Amino acid sequence: MPKIYTKKVKQKVRNLRGQGWSLGEIGLKIRIPKNTLSGWVKDIKLSEKQKERIRQKIISSGAIGRPLAVKTNREKMEKWKERIKARVKHFGKYALNNPETGKLICGLLYLCEGAKYPASRFLHFGNSESGIIYFFINLLRKSYSIDENKLRFSISYRYDQNYEDLKNYWSNLIGVPKSKCLNSKPDTRTKGKPTQKKDYKGICRIIYYDTSLQFELQSIGDTIIKGRF
Repeated sequence: MPKIYTKKVKQKVRNLRGQGWSLGEIGLKIRIPKNTLSGWVKDIKLSEKQKERIRQKIISSGAIGRPLAVKTNREKMEKWKERIKARVKHFGKYALNNPETGKLICGLLYLCEGAKYPASRFLHFGNSESGIIYFFINLLRKSYSIDENKLRFSISYRYDQNYEDLKNYWSNLIGVPKSKCLNSKPDTRTKGKPTQKKDYKGICRIIYYDTSLQFELQSIGDTIIKGRF
């Protein structure tokens, strides 16, 4: 049932409006919705000075409200992400506890980011995300009997990046000596175009000279995506 307001309340609203108050200010003071207030004061004419005051009030309120809204939305987004991360946290244990699961994950990753047989005759897996490279090489080591002597890596990088720094970074991350980094050249297309991402380390490519392992990973991926549906 609609709320009924007294003539005294309505008159107070009209008086405030006549003084040049905005509907938002009146609503906050008297706690009445703006759409209700607007019907009570629509016949009141405001001076240009009062209109300008209301315009400035709206602008200043927006300047205050926007950062608060951004902060609120950011906090909501963080809570949303944390709920999802908590929901899927248990998946992190599967690959580490079961070698067969590890092989399956390696196969799916390789199907997405690896060089395929017969165009390539050795394992060749590349990505710019250090977390993916680190996860892949260590899961590969855990799931298979890797001959470290067959491991190499290469780096694709931008023209303004320091090759030696990148080589040190990826060597330390994947546990492969710098001496096994294959010579690389910068992408000449990026000359004169500064790298925008401060943490960009180029693209690291894990290389393992074993055609059988390459084809096994490729076949695992193929089997999963072709044999389930």
